[in-house]
Amino acid sequence: MGSLVCERIETTPPTDALATWEEHDCTYIIREAEDVGIASPPFVESSDDVQLVYEMGTGSAVWTIGRQFFCKVKKWEPALESEGKTIAFVKEIAPLIPTPEVIYTWAEKDRSFLIMKRMEGSTLRDAWLSLSPSQRNAITTTIASYCDVLAQNTSPTLRGLSGKPLHEPYLAPYRTDFCGPYTREECARHFSSPSGECPPLGEVFHFYHADLGPGNIIVSDGKVAGIIDWESAGYYPRFWISTKPSVSPGFDFCPSVEGFIDGEWRRGLRIELERWGYPAAGEWYMKWFRLKRC
Repeated sequence: MGSLVCERIETTPPTDALATWEEHDCTYIIREAEDVGIASPPFVESSDDVQLVYEMGTGSAVWTIGRQFFCKVKKWEPALESEGKTIAFVKEIAPLIPTPEVIYTWAEKDRSFLIMKRMEGSTLRDAWLSLSPSQRNAITTTIASYCDVLAQNTSPTLRGLSGKPLHEPYLAPYRTDFCGPYTREECARHFSSPSGECPPLGEVFHFYHADLGPGNIIVSDGKVAGIIDWESAGYYPRFWISTKPSVSPGFDFCPSVEGFIDGEWRRGLRIELERWGYPAAGEWYMKWFRLKRC
């Protein structure tokens, strides 16, 4: 963990601990390493307390700490927004939307760290077969309603929460992962095709999660219990709220769910968002996407 260390203790937490949390009869702390020149993080290898549960090359990894907490480690660069700060912002503007409890977050060198409490339940993908049709419809409506609540928070520019670029490769210039920040006029130029075609931008940009695939929605007892992975959230054109699920394979079931097409969730979400007044621009996007790669 770089210059910080996570450890389990059996005594009173020291006053200089940066963060503390309890799980049953255990106490964990984050503290500064005694020797920052020696890299001895508890995440180097698995132990009884710490287990690697997800890894994608050198770009990201997730570790459990005990049974109820995670540490999410991702490749970091200054252009990226802090996911922890984004979650805190969502808790402030939309407290009824269930988001993870953040224990501590920081970034150093080329890595970011986010320690948070596990959200009880299963991913929507894993729960799908156990849900009734009416429960699936209700979940779709709930997610659309959350999108609508967030979209009421607006910005005059396309940007991340604190004014940084959006981490949205689908809208970024060719061979980049970041988009903006753009004024409305700059957006009109960026999104216009050679023929001048561009979806209506409106006067403002709307706050949006932008990655509501079935792996990022937590379900418990047939209802939405949590939404995770807020790293792409920011202020987007209104058309993107329903266009993203209509064009992104990240909204597919992965792995596939027996008896359903992979795009079942994203199709249903796109239709529901259109009912809420967020028209999709899928055909425009596919044309624009091909042209920007020419």
